[in-house]
Amino acid sequence: MAQDPAMPSSPRFVEILRLAQDGRADSARAAIGGLLVAIDPGDPDYPEALYTAATIASSGEEARLLFSRVAVEHNRSAWADKALLRLAQLDYSTGDTEGAINRIRRLMADYPGSSVLATAALWGARAAFERDDQEQACQWLGRGLAVVGDNVELRNQLAFSEQRCRGNVAVTAPPIRTPEQRPVDRAQVPAPPPAAAEPTREGPWRIQVAAISDPSAIRRVEGIIRRLGLTVYKVPGPNGLTKMQAGPFDSREDANGRLAELTREVGGKPFVTRVE
Repeated sequence: MAQDPAMPSSPRFVEILRLAQDGRADSARAAIGGLLVAIDPGDPDYPEALYTAATIASSGEEARLLFSRVAVEHNRSAWADKALLRLAQLDYSTGDTEGAINRIRRLMADYPGSSVLATAALWGARAAFERDDQEQACQWLGRGLAVVGDNVELRNQLAFSEQRCRGNVAVTAPPIRTPEQRPVDRAQVPAPPPAAAEPTREGPWRIQVAAISDPSAIRRVEGIIRRLGLTVYKVPGPNGLTKMQAGPFDSREDANGRLAELTREVGGKPFVTRVE
């Protein structure tokens, strides 16, 4: 699988990400915190260290602050464009489609050769479609398709969205039938009730998708999680936030297998968590 250009790539930062993905987020944050103290702010590795810290931050606000530092204080680094993409995804995940569009516009203008331009085009188009700006959305989709290269999955997502630009405005993903919509075979004579089964215990692993308070953003994230066939968990968080979680999963490996999909669909920085 090709390296995601929007993820840290230096070995020591990749190792820190792996710690976080393995459920050792506190250790990962301690490690990157130590590196941020040790690395001189003028060192070429410093922007990537900041970016890594943002990627594994404990809250959306902390992530936003750190990504903003990369985009503003280190705007000539190789991570500034990627930080703008992450900020746009955070904006989109909280319902701020205007903010997402503005960040994508800046990315497109300031970093026309960016390795994440095709991904940015997809997220910008999603935000533009939500604001009924089809002209802008279609322009970005065309630009994304022109530079997507051999990333087949991303090309397919761009092409699927681009169908709306050719008259199929109502193109949507195939609906997932809810239990009450599925056909039921009705026997003429009701069968006796089955013996009571032992209650099944849910797997202890979930993916925390977002921590948000805006009702429209909560509804959007809830809809995405359900469309992907997962159960939605709403966990009260600090300062009026709602932690939106998806699951359940029997193992960390199972959860990690859906992490990239949820990140693509929702944006932000979903992470795997264990429920005791």
